[in-house]
Amino acid sequence: MKLRVERDALADAVAWTARTLPKNAGPRSGIMLEAENDSITLSSSDSDVSGLARVEAAVEAPGSVLVSGRLLADIARALPNAPVTIDIDSKVKLTCRRSTFTLPLLPTEDYPPIPELPPFIGKVSGPQFAQAVAQTQIAASRNDGGQVVFTGIRLEVAGELLTMAATDRFRLAVRELPWSPEQVDAEASVIVPGRSLAEAARSLGHADAIRLALGDDERLLGLSGGEQQFTTRLLDGEYPKFRSLLPTSFSTHVRVDVAELSEAIKRAALVTERNHAVRLHITEGEIRLEAGAGSETESEEFVEARLDGEPISIAFNPQYLLDGLTALDKPTAEMRCNEPGKPVVFVGTEEPAGDPDDSYQYLLMPVRI
Repeated sequence: MKLRVERDALADAVAWTARTLPKNAGPRSGIMLEAENDSITLSSSDSDVSGLARVEAAVEAPGSVLVSGRLLADIARALPNAPVTIDIDSKVKLTCRRSTFTLPLLPTEDYPPIPELPPFIGKVSGPQFAQAVAQTQIAASRNDGGQVVFTGIRLEVAGELLTMAATDRFRLAVRELPWSPEQVDAEASVIVPGRSLAEAARSLGHADAIRLALGDDERLLGLSGGEQQFTTRLLDGEYPKFRSLLPTSFSTHVRVDVAELSEAIKRAALVTERNHAVRLHITEGEIRLEAGAGSETESEEFVEARLDGEPISIAFNPQYLLDGLTALDKPTAEMRCNEPGKPVVFVGTEEPAGDPDDSYQYLLMPVRI
């Protein structure tokens, strides 16, 4: 096996496939290199996820080989920006300008085959998909607490609408976006591991379109964008009926500049102890923020706001509040409230008096004052 490939293309492909490498050493810790025709394919897999990337290459002699994935990733990043020659004999030899690396071969007998992509069910804009995953994944639980479904992202397709949702039981993020199904009456509902999906979406987001693949029997979700593909096992379990958690009527609406409120929260949170709340007192024309770690250390901030409805005093975990404001990705936020103690829904808008964008909703439970 011998080939020549551009350094940047190789480094990107290695970085993509290395995402799915297991932490423990063994056959699964390797990256498979397969050269044929005018390309080289790199693939890796653990028991749950797999990654594959294909790049153009000048192949002199086809073949396949398994090498240490993390070592190859470190080397590929460090190589100078010049074509790389990969030559395989009893070892793997990488040459780039005046740099040469020699790597041992790993045995391929116990290397697991990469799962084949299930049937494609539709496609969606790459940038929109990546944004939607990022917006919902912030609400997924970092620790399953015995219920692994809360670490996942609920993905639903119904006709030409794709919906993602995630919750850790303290907050809920829901994003709807258009997509192009293979069949107009397509319907599916699955729970995808949140962290794995987020990592894949960040890398695939540059693609004009991402194709979704879903298999009923394999319990497998696949994503394909450009020359990269990804598969992950789905999570089993009953997901909450999240739509019923979103209120449909509110007694108070508040419009506020996202940047101004975010900066005020950050300053106020400087004097709070870990996980202590920031208090918001909302009246006509302003929001007064209060925070403190006791009677000796306190902070107070004022932010301009437009109130429509009844004044309200409410408190939030400052980090959860900042997460939601950032995820809106809009200059203005609309807070939709009912009486204290009830969940608050945040949506974004481009203009202070513009129409709200309900395609993304961030629900946050307040903290008792």
